Amino acid sequence: MTVGHAFATARSLLDPRQPGYLICYVTNRCNFRCGHCFYHAEIAKGRKADELTVQEYETIAQRLGPLVQLSLTGGEPFLRDDFASVARVLIRHTRPRYVTIPTNAWFTDRIADCLSRLLPEFPAISFRLVFSVDGIGSAHDALRGVPGAWERLCASYARMAELRVRLPNLVLDANAAYSARNEEGLRETLATLDRDFAFDNLSITFVRGNPKDPATRPRSQERYRQIVAFLKERERRREKRFFSFLWRAVDDITYESFQRTEFDHAFVSTCVAGRKLVVLGETGEVRPCEILPESAGNVRDHGYRVPAVLASERNRDLLRRIGESRCACGFECALAANAVWSPSSSPRLAWLALRNLFRSGP
Repeated sequence: MTVGHAFATARSLLDPRQPGYLICYVTNRCNFRCGHCFYHAEIAKGRKADELTVQEYETIAQRLGPLVQLSLTGGEPFLRDDFASVARVLIRHTRPRYVTIPTNAWFTDRIADCLSRLLPEFPAISFRLVFSVDGIGSAHDALRGVPGAWERLCASYARMAELRVRLPNLVLDANAAYSARNEEGLRETLATLDRDFAFDNLSITFVRGNPKDPATRPRSQERYRQIVAFLKERERRREKRFFSFLWRAVDDITYESFQRTEFDHAFVSTCVAGRKLVVLGETGEVRPCEILPESAGNVRDHGYRVPAVLASERNRDLLRRIGESRCACGFECALAANAVWSPSSSPRLAWLALRNLFRSGP
């Protein structure tokens, strides 16, 4: 990492006025129709005519400032034919330390082509490709509602595992949506992934928001706790991601905070959503997080300046309401951001980071 990149990362981490974590929806399109999806209403609309263009993303990125974390999501991000170009302009100008791309892994060739071009271009940036895996074999197909989904996922994994050997800035993870449809067998699913694949990390995401099928809402708190215990105690692969032991500690705190928030209804910490964490929709709407429906404004109405949207009276009003209501939810990305930027989390974060360092190394 160059001195300039290090300075940009430090500014993103330490400057309270500079967003550090951007979740960027590049499209609402998806070729799957998962019952647990909270974005189903937007996906059902089909491709939006006013999706942000590559040129608009470049202007936004030029005026945003440096990031620590950039997440490129959807929908299925690889459905955008110009996804590599969108990613390139965002990365080039925001200089994130980490880029995360979740995918249903259907588009094997697109994924391989995109990352084989992006990773060598940005060798100092860690790219984390996250495969959405909810079951094994036909169980995964049934949960995702698409025959052949498991076969495609395995093909994509094999291609990307080969790429990981050549490109050290690639991290391959698997994430499972924890729902009522798979909670009984999810621990076995994760154990199979741990045994039969070489994912760098395994994780779960609790069904949130208003899912397409309300019956997918999980029922068993005890099973969730058991699965988290399994994830925390399993032997973790050594990986080359910069400060991986620290980010694994962030994951540990996120799971702890989630359980206290979701199951014990406790207020853990003030949320940094709308300040350090920002969500940018595919048509330019800026929101504090994925759970709250309110928009702080559209970048197109603020000269493509996300900071101008965040400085608006509309966003200040949202932040006041978040603070006064002691807003607390199970949105894992927000909980992770709180673990990084909330001073109350610092002692616990330092302790877990040291423990992870000596357990598995960076």
